[in-house]
This record gives sequence, C-alpha cells and structure tokens, in this order.
Amino acid sequence: MKKRRVRYEAGQEPAPPAQADESGVYARGQTVIPKVIREALSIEYGTRLHWEVREGAIHVIPIPQHPVRALRGILKGTGITYEWFMQERQRERQREREQEQLWEQQYPSRAGKKRSARGSS
Repeated sequence: MKKRRVRYEAGQEPAPPAQADESGVYARGQTVIPKVIREALSIEYGTRLHWEVREGAIHVIPIPQHPVRALRGILKGTGITYEWFMQERQRERQREREQEQLWEQQYPSRAGKKRSARGSS
C-alpha cells in the first residue's frame, strides 16, 4: 500500500487518526459503508450522500437531514460575531456604492436608464 503524505498549513494542528475500513463494489456499482464509519458519522437509512472526486480520491460527505440546522454554531469560537458581520456588510455596501458611482461616471447615458428602471419597480 502506498503511503500518503499529509501537508499541514502553518499553525494547523494535525488531524486525529482517521477511522478506516474497506468495502467492495458490487455488480451494479453499489457499496456498503462500514458500520464503524456509519456510526461515527451518524449515517442511517435514508441519509443522502454527496460524492466527489478530488485529487484522485473519492470524498463522500453525508448531507444532514436539516442542513441549515446542522450549521448552527459553526462559527462559534472563530471570532466572527454579529457586530463583525454588520461592519463587514457596511464595508461591502460602501464598495458597491463606489462601483456604482464609477459606472455612472463611465456610462452617463446608461445611468439614467438604470435609475428609472429602479424607480419603476
């Protein structure tokens, strides 16, 4: 079996040892997810799986039954707060206004049409 090199970015902790097992592929392309992996990821009957190929390896990602609910708390401990988000949104709006002003300066004949289109809705 070929050894696989793992690269870590600066400041990144090595991941804990992965759980591994093997299964076969049957005539119709079906396979069985080993029990130890199903239990570790709470995969049960009806769970949808996302399959993708990256760098020559298959990645199988279980899709939660309620994906939005599963994201709750994902930013906890990252330093991203509601206040940070609102400040970033204000900066984004400012960039959008600046881009719009540049557009209006470059295309003055179209600027009036753009504004009238907004007003008509």
